[in-house]
Amino acid sequence: MSDVVQLDITLLGRQFSIATPVEERETLEQAVRLLGEKIDTIQASGRVMDTDKVAIMAALNIAHDLLKVKVGDGGLEMAIIQRKIRSMSEAADQVLNAGQSGLSA
Repeated sequence: MSDVVQLDITLLGRQFSIATPVEERETLEQAVRLLGEKIDTIQASGRVMDTDKVAIMAALNIAHDLLKVKVGDGGLEMAIIQRKIRSMSEAADQVLNAGQSGLSA
């Protein structure tokens, strides 16, 4: 069982204490920095927003960035990969169904 450490962070002027496995501490710290940067960018836009809206907008920006991440050297986006997998699965199902039909004839 891995050791757990407490990580104290501050976001939007609020203190949080988060438990995390020791081996994931660095990744969590990176996530906190990324979220902090997104929050700062949103707040720097000059539009006055309450903290809940800033937090939601930052989370949406990060989720959107994650979904746009390119995979591999081919530069395939996740949506394209999912469509290709679905298409290959459908093609495999058709071949298997045709093979089963041929066996029963």
